[in-house]
Amino acid sequence: MKYIVKGIETVPLLLDGLVTTLLICGLASVLALAGAILIVAARRSGKRLLVWSVTVYVTLMRGLPIVILVFLLYFGMPALLDLGRVSAFWVGVIALAMNGAAFQSEVLRGAIARLPKGQTEGGYALGLSKYQLWRLVLTPQILPIALPALAGEVGFLIKASPVLSLITVVDLTRRSQQVTMQTFDPLGPLLAACVLYFILIGSIAWASRYLEGRLTVGRAR
Repeated sequence: MKYIVKGIETVPLLLDGLVTTLLICGLASVLALAGAILIVAARRSGKRLLVWSVTVYVTLMRGLPIVILVFLLYFGMPALLDLGRVSAFWVGVIALAMNGAAFQSEVLRGAIARLPKGQTEGGYALGLSKYQLWRLVLTPQILPIALPALAGEVGFLIKASPVLSLITVVDLTRRSQQVTMQTFDPLGPLLAACVLYFILIGSIAWASRYLEGRLTVGRAR
């Protein structure tokens, strides 16, 4: 019981780390989704070199441990390009976005594959442009299919973000370590950090289910 009380008492000390985690993961999620859309568009372009390039990229990102990617961007690339010291914050954003784009592109590709094949032909037969087809016909059907998995990928980015503490990013995990050293309490700050991560990821899952329900109702109407 005393550890739970200590954990609650350390929550205010961890809030600045939580804000950093939110900023990094929020920016990375937006960039990852934009990158995923570009990857899917490249794969559907029919251009062999472009398709091959993004396929290699997705395969590489999905197979490369996130910690190795972070170290390559933070230590390797600056040394290779003689860039000097780089921002750990932005390295974290870019690394998570690069990794997330690969996984989210597979989610979108799978959602598109589940659509009936006649949707595109039917849209063109009605005289819709490619933009109108995607905006009015395909995207409203893709979102309910892809949303749960996309939310899961955002949750994965949050769970992967503690690795950024290894490159001095003062995120929630790093802040909990600092509080541990200040208070000499090894358990309370970690318990508090666990609760904050759980609330954050749980909120994303709840929001995903809520939006999925609204989108499904909208389609039914």
